[in-house]
Amino acid sequence: MIKIYRRMLQDVPILEVVEEKYRYEKAPIVIFYHGWRSDKELVLTQARKLAGKNIRVILPDAMNHGKRIQDVSSIPSFTFWNTIQGNIAEFSLIKEFYQGRDLIKDGKIGVGGYSMGGMTTGALLTQHPEITAAAIIMGSPKLNEYAKLVRESAKERDIYLPDDMSKLTSWIDDYDLDNYPETIANRPLLFWHGTDDERIPYDESKSFFDSIQGKPYAEQVAFITGYKAKHLVEPPLMDKIANFFEYYLN
Repeated sequence: MIKIYRRMLQDVPILEVVEEKYRYEKAPIVIFYHGWRSDKELVLTQARKLAGKNIRVILPDAMNHGKRIQDVSSIPSFTFWNTIQGNIAEFSLIKEFYQGRDLIKDGKIGVGGYSMGGMTTGALLTQHPEITAAAIIMGSPKLNEYAKLVRESAKERDIYLPDDMSKLTSWIDDYDLDNYPETIANRPLLFWHGTDDERIPYDESKSFFDSIQGKPYAEQVAFITGYKAKHLVEPPLMDKIANFFEYYLN
């Protein structure tokens, strides 16, 4: 039976979703990140599908979301980038909690996420070689390109944006998978993106995937196109994600 346990890791609220028999036993782990203006509870269907594959699933509430909800800055994307930066900063806190309790089987660590959570996943790949496998679902691996798109959109709509916005978010450079694609390091990486995504352009994911084809570090990268699909994850895709992590973590 799959159980859901609520924890606080310092100030990070998480849900641990796991088969009851693995509560105190080693199992592969997947840390899965929700999207913008969402929360950990809204990823529970995906978590249950993963847990059904004998995987321990951790769902954090990102900063400014869920139990940590805060008002969004009127400066376009400022809170968005602050939230991703928080996810990145808190990743090791979560990982080390379960490592310290010797609950991660064979060091198998998966990371995935939807939308903003997918962008978090790409950023983490640039800095964490201990990640075994990852899934970027309808999230851009090109952080700087997406940031530029938001800045240009704000300018077109005459919305205030500081002139030095790119400097205020300059940390993105070090976490942009497009800058460091070699950090994939031949790890299994799954992309999914819908062609009609109205929030994050399909082309940002697909062009990145095309650019790394044939590279030795990208032999285990797969891309699934959701034809005519918008910014939405449906159950058949959740099954594909669960099967992906089952194959590479078990």
